[in-house]
Amino acid sequence: MKRLTKVLAGAAILSVAPLANAGFYVGAGIYNSGTDEKIDNVEFDDDDTSGGLFLGWRPIELVGAEVGYYDFGELEADNGTKIEGGAVTFAGLLSFELGPVGLYGKGGIANTDFDVKNPLGDDDDSSTDAFGGLGATVDIMDKLYVYAEYMRFDNELNVDMFGAGLRFQF
Repeated sequence: MKRLTKVLAGAAILSVAPLANAGFYVGAGIYNSGTDEKIDNVEFDDDDTSGGLFLGWRPIELVGAEVGYYDFGELEADNGTKIEGGAVTFAGLLSFELGPVGLYGKGGIANTDFDVKNPLGDDDDSSTDAFGGLGATVDIMDKLYVYAEYMRFDNELNVDMFGAGLRFQF
């Protein structure tokens, strides 16, 4: 009986281990955003350095939710048309932690807004589209993490973003 009690106590302790890293977090990073798309006979093949901010909540270590803002920078077409934009995002997060290294995937919706500047006049365009990404974290100081990620925004320009930054867990 004592052995069964010890096994059950050990299982109970292990079952709450994923809660150790649960909670709120905030992060910011530098991204390279780029596109290679043809829209209405206008070829966009450009990239720019931009930034991103996010706030997340992980009720348990394996799942979470995140809101963020990602700036796409300024992307220029072959005819001189310039597009500046960004996206406000809401995503679900699945993660797997293995010691100080973690892997994650996220996906959700992005409310994208573009300001279009061309010789014929200015315009703006907005849409709500899907987005997703994959990333990795490294725990460098108990609650401070370095992260690197790739994200794809399924908007008219199909913006790809590669980035790295810091995440702080509360």
